[in-house]
Amino acid sequence: MNYGNLNVDERYSSLVEPNLYFDNIFEPGITYNDAYQGDANSGLVKIYKQKSDGTVGASTPAGDFEDENAENELIDLRLNNAFRKSKKIHRVAANAVSYSLADQTLSTAVQDCKQGEMAAGLACLTHEGTDLGDTTAITSKNVKSMILKARIKARKGKASPNVVLASVDVFSAMLEAAGDQFTPVANDEMARSGQVGYWLGMLWKEANALEASEAVYYDHAGTKQTEDLTKVDFIMYDYMAFHKVDNLEETRIIDSENFVGSKAQVEINDGFRVSNAARVIVKKKS
Repeated sequence: MNYGNLNVDERYSSLVEPNLYFDNIFEPGITYNDAYQGDANSGLVKIYKQKSDGTVGASTPAGDFEDENAENELIDLRLNNAFRKSKKIHRVAANAVSYSLADQTLSTAVQDCKQGEMAAGLACLTHEGTDLGDTTAITSKNVKSMILKARIKARKGKASPNVVLASVDVFSAMLEAAGDQFTPVANDEMARSGQVGYWLGMLWKEANALEASEAVYYDHAGTKQTEDLTKVDFIMYDYMAFHKVDNLEETRIIDSENFVGSKAQVEINDGFRVSNAARVIVKKKS
């Protein structure tokens, strides 16, 4: 069975996909732009960034066209973030339990990598986005006005904001303020109720990873960046401006050479980049 470019043992493949996408704030084509040029296995992909000449001015009828060259630029996105986990499965322990310890251990390894991947993606959005510049504490009384303030800033940056990734506190304040205006969303990959939904025309997701005080990612230049996500209330953005490329390098269970048993191993490579900072608004607290 294949997952992207990865061949996995049929016996364990059913564990990989649900554990990778369940409760994940990042979904292709929904919360990040997964359209790119290039091969993820090469470690570098190219992103098209279209250039605009601005608003067309009025002229008089029966005139001629003034031809202009179409312009765009290619920006780099490197798959230079690796998330790997190797967990020991001692045979004596596996034999002592009634459930499949190998299956559960591989599942846990996938979950651990996924958590790190989400924290890194949030760190990228925080580092490469635009600070709202307002550290007012958010409550159920002012959450709507704060969201509209961020939306105004995004719209003036030529964005169509369609996603809000919110901390647990802000998400809870939103639920209290929204009441029955909040429309929960649930599907096969996002099987939950109440943690994902629509309000004010935007998709909201509760981002537990915003509780990480030291979230690390490597930017497109290879520089290590660290962000304190506990200072972030929410991130509002146009998902087309946030690019994420991932490559499931390996999920396997192999025999150990230095103890009696096996190892459950997972490695995921990722690249993150914001192509237009004006289309990503970050609300921080003081």
